[in-house]
Amino acid sequence: MSPTLPVAREAFLAEVNRDTSGPERARFALVLDALIEWSLKRPKVLAFQADDGPSIGVSFERVGTKVVFWSARVARGKGPKLEIYPPSGRSLTPEERARVMQTLNAHSREVLLDGDRLRIGFTALKNVAGRTAVLALLDELLGGARAQAESVASQA
Repeated sequence: MSPTLPVAREAFLAEVNRDTSGPERARFALVLDALIEWSLKRPKVLAFQADDGPSIGVSFERVGTKVVFWSARVARGKGPKLEIYPPSGRSLTPEERARVMQTLNAHSREVLLDGDRLRIGFTALKNVAGRTAVLALLDELLGGARAQAESVASQA
């Protein structure tokens, strides 16, 4: 049975709470809710992706493509992470991938190298500046995707 967004959110936060204490729980919930709210404001291009797998997470996919745009997962002992275009960012051009890596590296202690998965910990996203920068980056990536889709549609 595929979970609904509220069920997936609650399962994600329950998993976060297993490894997290005190005020961090509320901060991580704020990060997840900001990502969800941002995504729900873009219903023409993003949709919740129900996941039947054993991994607990929340994901949004590009409408009409089944391509996961972003995914949030909890790794035991490592905390929650946001991943852009999992698993490898293969949907990105080399220039977009470099821009994503640059933005994520600017707001995280964990430095991404070429070939790494495009991930950033929720710890970095608790910071308003980091969260704002990543949401702006996601907006940019969606804008590029819309432009490509419109270009293909106009050529047809």
